[in-house]
Amino acid sequence: MKKIFILNFITLFFIIGCNSSGVKSNKTEALDEKKIAPVEKVTNDLIPYEINEDYLTDEDYPFRINNESICSIVFHYTAQSYKKSLRSLTTGGNSSHWLVPEKGNTVYKIVSEDRRAQHAGTSLWKNRKNVNVISIGIEVVNLGFKCKNNKKYCKQGELDWIGFSEKQQKLIVSLAKDIQKRYNIDPLCVVGHSDIAVDRKLDPGPLFPWKMLAENGVGAWATDEEIQIQTENIKKSLKGNISPLLLQIRLFEFGYDIRLDKISVKSLTKKLLKFEYNLNKTRISDLESLQLANNFGNKGVKNDMFDIKKTNFAIHSFLMHYLPGEYLNHRVKESNSIADNRSKRDTKNSPDSKSDFKGSVINLDTDFDNLKILAALQALLVKFPNKVRTGCNY
Repeated sequence: MKKIFILNFITLFFIIGCNSSGVKSNKTEALDEKKIAPVEKVTNDLIPYEINEDYLTDEDYPFRINNESICSIVFHYTAQSYKKSLRSLTTGGNSSHWLVPEKGNTVYKIVSEDRRAQHAGTSLWKNRKNVNVISIGIEVVNLGFKCKNNKKYCKQGELDWIGFSEKQQKLIVSLAKDIQKRYNIDPLCVVGHSDIAVDRKLDPGPLFPWKMLAENGVGAWATDEEIQIQTENIKKSLKGNISPLLLQIRLFEFGYDIRLDKISVKSLTKKLLKFEYNLNKTRISDLESLQLANNFGNKGVKNDMFDIKKTNFAIHSFLMHYLPGEYLNHRVKESNSIADNRSKRDTKNSPDSKSDFKGSVINLDTDFDNLKILAALQALLVKFPNKVRTGCNY
């Protein structure tokens, strides 16, 4: 059975948040800085599409319970061909709510949105475990990457990423915009699999159309101008080089849980008070409040709050999502092997349950521009304050 779904091209005023009034908290009040014009919506990115429900597997997945409001969208690539993707997502194990093929104007409904699909696996975002509970999962048919020189395994700098066609990108945007209309999902809660499973996954990769989605009201994006303004604010407000500790604080506030396993949020909050930084009260715009933490971070002393390996994974995930050019153009100095997706394409079930990394010890390259990353984080946190330091479902 097929349903024909014709898109409505009326501009939608973006209402932020799930169960949120849209009122900005005073603790995240923006800096007194010049106004930046919002990114213009690109209306020709939307296309009509059909919904195919012939492959529904609802009987295999439970209904969401009353307090499990849908507050997140998670994007994946399948790392398989269309036929294998459809088979994998409908034969048990892993699943998703939607599958977007490489060609055509049809999207496939695999699991109804009022049920929990098993797409996120072991996941964590904004202190929320099991992101399946609150999210819509969208799988996009794409092989992900291959290793240059046709190797079975390759290092980080030897990945050859596979792009998404223009029509497929428009299909992704059109479907996601309709989901956005239904649930009013906060921009910081539109994420990739690599954001919520930083030490396992690379999808949907740095070529995914995050910017196009944001231009059409789905998810977050910071413009070059916004990042540059925050770069100047940071230079004026902070002395010394930008330490890894500042990135860790902002990454945590953004949503990446990079705490040491033994450190609770309450304990982390208490430890940061030693640097006169209050996770509950200090405004995101108050960059000067980070000075003591920056001084400590620049001493090169290992802190007892954040996990350095989780941090490195989170930085790579953040770059792929919000600074893909920085990620793709970066010259990698050193990293361990990453598994080639081709080793998974013949598996019976979807590869989402497997790690994209080969081996138990992975060292990703860390030689990135801390100032640029901090400025991008700052720009996004100031621009989209409603879910800063709080969960998507609050």
